[in-house]
Amino acid sequence: GSEEDLAVAVRALMSGEGFESFLMETTNDRLLTEAFSTSIFSIVDRAYYPNSYQYFQVPGPVGSDKRLTSEALAQEPLRLVSHVVTNERPYTEVLTADYIMVNPYSAEVYGGNVTFDDAGDPEEWREGRITEYYRCTVCGQNNPNASYNIATDYPHAGLLNSPAFLSRFPSTDTNRNRARARWAYYFFLGVDIEGLSERTTDQSALADENNPTLNNSNCTVCHNIMDPVAGAFQNYGDDGFYKDKPGGLHSLPRSYRFDPNSDYQPGDTWYSDMLAPGFGEELAPNSDNSIQWLAEKFVKDPRFAYGTVYFWYPAVMGRDAYTLPENSEDFDYESKLAAYSVEQEMLQDVAARFVAGSAGNGAHNLKDLLVDLTLSDHFRADSVDAITSVQEAELDQIGTGKLLTPEQLNRKLESTTGFRWDYGSFSALEQVYSLIYGGIDSFGITERATDLTTLMSSVVTAMANEVSCPITAQEFGLSQSQRKLFPFVELTSLPTNSETAIRNNIQHLHSTLLGEALATNDAEIDATFDLFSAIWNARLAANKGSNVVSDSEICITENVANPVLTDSNQTLRSWAAIVNYMIRDYKFIHE
Repeated sequence: GSEEDLAVAVRALMSGEGFESFLMETTNDRLLTEAFSTSIFSIVDRAYYPNSYQYFQVPGPVGSDKRLTSEALAQEPLRLVSHVVTNERPYTEVLTADYIMVNPYSAEVYGGNVTFDDAGDPEEWREGRITEYYRCTVCGQNNPNASYNIATDYPHAGLLNSPAFLSRFPSTDTNRNRARARWAYYFFLGVDIEGLSERTTDQSALADENNPTLNNSNCTVCHNIMDPVAGAFQNYGDDGFYKDKPGGLHSLPRSYRFDPNSDYQPGDTWYSDMLAPGFGEELAPNSDNSIQWLAEKFVKDPRFAYGTVYFWYPAVMGRDAYTLPENSEDFDYESKLAAYSVEQEMLQDVAARFVAGSAGNGAHNLKDLLVDLTLSDHFRADSVDAITSVQEAELDQIGTGKLLTPEQLNRKLESTTGFRWDYGSFSALEQVYSLIYGGIDSFGITERATDLTTLMSSVVTAMANEVSCPITAQEFGLSQSQRKLFPFVELTSLPTNSETAIRNNIQHLHSTLLGEALATNDAEIDATFDLFSAIWNARLAANKGSNVVSDSEICITENVANPVLTDSNQTLRSWAAIVNYMIRDYKFIHE
């Protein structure tokens, strides 16, 4: 078919639970809010959010209301992105949304009077608002006179003031929201403020005590960009709570308000010794809604489209975009510069199409952006004709396979084989071996492994060894029409009497598990057939018994509904060996 047909086919894949998981996992790889999925009070406070008090000093084991609430609060920003994208709303809404995503558990904490079909279903998500947040007239949880009684109309601004986002990127009395500004620039505009200029080593500049972030040119190169946006977060305290100081009028810390050397005046909402809240050359007109104003400025900025491409690029390509090479004296500088320049041209082209809505589905449609990335040469390239060593360096990371994450590999295993690799109620890949297999915990480990290590390969080996037999036993317990892997053979199909059927099934396995389109007389099919035959003959020669589950050959079938447990022809175990070696293959664990 045509490129247009391919685009339609790729876009058609962007639906269902798998796609929603991809959206949420990708967003969390950046925002890392899942770090709080077991700690509700890392996001909310029982004083500001009184509905959360019921969970204070209460155990929160898996499946408990407290754990489900923690998970819901941590997932909220991820659910917002998924909601916007799956409903094909303009991606700008991830910053401009005047609502928050809630399920029955988080809605109990945040309020909003949201109605659910099933009040016990953690997977039912709706748009809501924070209505049960109360500021303090007298603050302090341990203050006997504390009073948190000021009702609040929470000024939603999508991800920018999501409680989970603000908590994951906290501030301090000296940082003054600069970290939040830095990450907002990076996530949404694709601007790495810390990379704009090298840190000075000038001792006189480092010793400057005359408010260097405002006055010293070594500092202002970054702070003139960052500090106004930090000011736009002025209403959010270090822990992310809205106007969290006595009286509920601001979030300026005590260390600044009561510093005899500060210029603080009653009524101030931001630091007088910093640039005023704003964005670029513009000042925020109203201190009450400066974060909402910032959201509108961000999505109208030409860099927003590029920042969106930059945000999603690693999820599609399996690597970060190239950075501009710095040292022109490096032997491969020209190659790196060429690779960077070509890639940047592609990113800018995708960004331009994203803004223009070139695919015909409206401007800022993220599905169209993902299609464009998937159809790009950078994603699709798999081989080239003879090239020079310089060109080889330029193309070093183009078209390479992407190592599947633990979550993705788990979904692939289940979708291709119909089998879940679980230990009791725990997913082996997503929970037991997640960190060993290069996953993240969003807190201490925040970057995924992109290359297979020796330790990670041991997980693949364990997976193949533990699932290949139950998968095969499960398959042959089904009718041929119901099978995912063995629709062409039965256990009575032997190399001596059913070579054609066996070759057809091997061809099917190569297609289903490895994505290979091979003829039945292909050398790879020959090799797999020879392996199957060799294993079958070896089992016959060893006079193996017919019991699939034995002391010498463990086949764990607890997760299988109707497994076949007898193998009088020695074909079940022979097929299990083929499944084992295919599941270990590079093409199964990479995409």
